[in-house]
Amino acid sequence: MRMNRHVALIGDSIRLQAAPYVRERLPMSYQVHSPPENGKASGDMAARIQEWVPPNTFDIVHVNCGLHDVRREPGEQTPRRSPEEYVASLRCIFDHLAAKAGSVIWATSTPVDESLHGGIDMPRWHASDVVTYNLLSVELAIEYGFRINDIHGRLSGATQGLFMPDGVHFNHAGNQLIGHHIATAIQQVARRENIR
Repeated sequence: MRMNRHVALIGDSIRLQAAPYVRERLPMSYQVHSPPENGKASGDMAARIQEWVPPNTFDIVHVNCGLHDVRREPGEQTPRRSPEEYVASLRCIFDHLAAKAGSVIWATSTPVDESLHGGIDMPRWHASDVVTYNLLSVELAIEYGFRINDIHGRLSGATQGLFMPDGVHFNHAGNQLIGHHIATAIQQVARRENIR
């Protein structure tokens, strides 16, 4: 009889909105835990990662953050957190996961559509910032030996009709697609590492 696989989904609002579709796509032997809180930026996640991923609790942890880090507040010319701050926070998160979790999957931040969002009094996201921070995060995740789920790469060029009006969050079809990519990555890791 196959044992349950315990999976944690940790991340920002993209993760929150995709979580129901991840559960739908995974077999019942996967017990999926997704905290109800938005993980927000890397610093916020670093402060709570020990709470969300207690030692030796999960077989697989799928984690993402970055969109809150690259957000530019009204009137600001640079992202909310510098690349150096982002990497430092990721190291705190990754140190904990490498020591206390099972298999770790790092997911890149999803694309944004600059043409859809933001007036002068609204936060803005630049697609180039997302790419830059994704490259930094993937390089670090590889250093830690984590698996990579390149959701950004899988969605880039194929997002027409998937965004909400803000150009950052996704509609029902978009969340279904993201959920599919997350569930697929989880099952691939379970098979490769013979997690039972």
